[in-house]
Amino acid sequence: MIAGFNRHPTSHMPNRSEQKPEDSLTAAPASPFSKLQFIGLDFDIGKQADWLSLILNSKPETFEYFVTPNVYHVILLERDDEVASAYEDAFRKVCDSKILSRLANSQKMNLRVYPGADIVQDLLADPKAQNLRFAVVGPDLSQIEMLRNRYPGVDLQYIPSGFMDRGAQDWEKALTATEACDADIFLICLSFPKQEFFAQDLKRRGSAAGIGLCVGASIDFLTDRQKRAPEWVRACGMEWAFRLLANPKRMWRRYLWDGPKIIWMFLKWWHKSASTMK
Repeated sequence: MIAGFNRHPTSHMPNRSEQKPEDSLTAAPASPFSKLQFIGLDFDIGKQADWLSLILNSKPETFEYFVTPNVYHVILLERDDEVASAYEDAFRKVCDSKILSRLANSQKMNLRVYPGADIVQDLLADPKAQNLRFAVVGPDLSQIEMLRNRYPGVDLQYIPSGFMDRGAQDWEKALTATEACDADIFLICLSFPKQEFFAQDLKRRGSAAGIGLCVGASIDFLTDRQKRAPEWVRACGMEWAFRLLANPKRMWRRYLWDGPKIIWMFLKWWHKSASTMK
């Protein structure tokens, strides 16, 4: 007998005309999200309101995490299998780059952008956040106190991390503390790709539950530890230049050496896609 299907010789199976409306099967609602394959990565596409609703209303029994790919991430993914593995295990991939979006738009592909810093700010400002527990992994306690003052109705817990390496004793200690933390949403702010490795380890260990967001410097922006580019600069897709000028010693290699490689990757992807269409 097939499980879930009870066949009884004397039972009466109603025909279509006898079935009541409430007995009929209804189609599942369509998902507001779609996939878009671009330069070797499957991006998840959705409206900002749908992303907020998904994150705020999800109650997973296991741990799932979001990544927020930008140009630097896509470049490193091609040459680092460990980073690629962490991305493969991610539940969702939300584009964080105007440059990637514009390259996609040149091919009439709608790659919606929702930067990690905006996601965090919108989440904490949403009234539903006051019914949830948040945990922040990475920044120091003074930043958490600033966030608590700014969002007094939000339950914000702090999980210290420090400058730890994957697999080290401090790393294991932070993982254990995160697993023991009874939070709904985890803001993992350890910089790329350390935060993605941390989220992957949490998922693979199988003891944590909730939604993890790998959102880099988002807390630094919210607490003014790092100054974010003005909105008009971000709208022009020039936030990278603002960050470069603000911290040239730290950012020059990422933006002036690694960053331009995305053009070559795009051209290779475009050539391969054009050849496939022939």
